Amino acid sequence: MHEFALVLIGAAISLVSSVTVTWLQARYLRRSELRASARESTRQLTSMFIAERDNPTDLTSKEPSPNLTEAEMTAAAIADRRTRERVRTLIRLLRELRLPELQELSGLKPERGREVICEHALEVLGAHFRSERIPGLPQQIRKIIDVEDEALNIHANGAGTGSGDTGGTGQKSEAPAQAGSSGRGARRKSQSTSTGGKSGAKKAGDKEDKEKDIEDSSFWSESQ
Repeated sequence: MHEFALVLIGAAISLVSSVTVTWLQARYLRRSELRASARESTRQLTSMFIAERDNPTDLTSKEPSPNLTEAEMTAAAIADRRTRERVRTLIRLLRELRLPELQELSGLKPERGREVICEHALEVLGAHFRSERIPGLPQQIRKIIDVEDEALNIHANGAGTGSGDTGGTGQKSEAPAQAGSSGRGARRKSQSTSTGGKSGAKKAGDKEDKEKDIEDSSFWSESQ
């Protein structure tokens, strides 16, 4: 009996040990894969920000740079939350540098702003790659973030005013058309009224002539 119990206990210990080792190995492999993916994403983002900094793109264009579009998708693979949010913030600022309102309020030229943002992004990615603490925001980038909401509100209000002017012009053009149709209806009504009056007067004159002819015929018949 004791031997059978010892066999069961040994089998249970062996099973638990095997399950634990398998779980630890899978966890280690998963962490290794995530770490490798994060490092690869960091390398790709580093090359993208370098290309964005050195590429003389047209900042007046409304379309975003292909590097920014690809960087935004690659940033989702960064495991560290603070690093991921910082990189997304910098990508957003690079997109909004094309707004003239943001350029005017921040007092920073687009070329200089792009250079400052890309340099800070490279510092953040380097610290993340070395597993160090990410650096703080430079003063110029803080100023851009402070005026970001105000610049977006001004840009949105300007776009709304333009659409409102277009709608007012359409209403003004519709008003003369309605007035013209009303005038044509009034003229048609007056013409129909005058025509009806003439036909009524003509019928009344014909009736009087018929009555006069009847009286004349009866008068001559009595005299005979």
